[in-house]
Amino acid sequence: MSPKVFLGLAAITVITTVAAVVAVLSQPAVTTLRFVDEPAFPALRDNPDAVAKITLTTPEGMITLVRETGDRWSALERYGYPVDRKRVRDLVVALADMRLIERKTAQPERYDRLQVEPPDAEQAQSKLVRLEAADGKVLAEAIIGKQRYRLTGTEPSGTYLRRPDEAQSWLASGGVQIEQAVAEWLEDEIVDVDPAAIRRIVIERAGEPGYVAARDMPDQDLRIVGLAKDEALKEDADLGQLAGALSNVAFEDVKPRDQLTWPAQQHTARIQTFDGVELTVRLAQIDEAYWATFDARAVAPTRGAAPAAAEAKPDVTDDAQQSTTTAEAAEQDSAGSVSNDRTAEGEQDEGETGGKQEASVDEPAEEEPAAPIDPDRLNQRLRKWAFRVPEYLFNRMSTARSELVQDKDGTS
Repeated sequence: MSPKVFLGLAAITVITTVAAVVAVLSQPAVTTLRFVDEPAFPALRDNPDAVAKITLTTPEGMITLVRETGDRWSALERYGYPVDRKRVRDLVVALADMRLIERKTAQPERYDRLQVEPPDAEQAQSKLVRLEAADGKVLAEAIIGKQRYRLTGTEPSGTYLRRPDEAQSWLASGGVQIEQAVAEWLEDEIVDVDPAAIRRIVIERAGEPGYVAARDMPDQDLRIVGLAKDEALKEDADLGQLAGALSNVAFEDVKPRDQLTWPAQQHTARIQTFDGVELTVRLAQIDEAYWATFDARAVAPTRGAAPAAAEAKPDVTDDAQQSTTTAEAAEQDSAGSVSNDRTAEGEQDEGETGGKQEASVDEPAEEEPAAPIDPDRLNQRLRKWAFRVPEYLFNRMSTARSELVQDKDGTS
């Protein structure tokens, strides 16, 4: 090999070696993943029962939940309406149990990928949660991002979060459910009336004839009281929908009654149970939403008494006022013979007959409602509030008589 060739090969070798060294040195440093296992919110974990105030900032606005007494909570944005205690408890427990697992991005331009950007950022999807003790001490505060799910299923394997005063984001263990609308945090059940407990329903529509649906016994179907000889129920008329309208009634929003201006065009439904409770539901459409109020009072309980006198009143449909007055008088007359032998709640000892014939037709004890409605307690909870209710409930409780009854020749 000539010296010239040797020097050429040597030069190539040197150049290749230098290039390889430069390439290696230019590679990013390998970072060892640092896993941790520590409480995400130590102060909260040490004393979760100390939480007295929860502030949530979501894309839909701010929600402030405050502890009243014991485990009773209320929502400031809804005039102090009671909050679902289970939702509060689940949130506190989930946050207290969270543990930091792995460091994630500290670069603000990447926060949106984990949904841990500042909640006030444009198109933010993050949620800021802050839990405080009664003395104002912050027990937990974090921007809660999206959940990371396992590759093999839908079970969450963690939640991304970031403390608002820190750049570092984290993957934390567990998942936390934060409802974005304040109404979703409220105790949303208004009333729950067993359809079988309803004895009589009076519907009064604004500017239209009212009518009464009633039955003698809980196991019977409701019937329209006072049908004329030439009238009949429509084939698709379903009075059972009236009876079931107040079963597990939930609302969509709530306001104090005095915060709403009620229009003259409103409807009323009066529902009376065999146990001696009458619920009055006032309904109105306000600003394209459907609103209702609920009031209760005790009436004479009528377990098994037949409202036969009401059947003899065909003029019950002449107008709303006359229908209510006539039917009420008839029902009270028919109930009078047994009202003195019942308690205010309509309860009677299982084996007590008192010499009354009607005791033999009472419903078996196992079919009695498990929790009779207490009118006083119901009024204490509902009397100051108006509730935005679903459209279907509004329509059921204000069903027009013409939707149920037709002439026997088939015309309405």
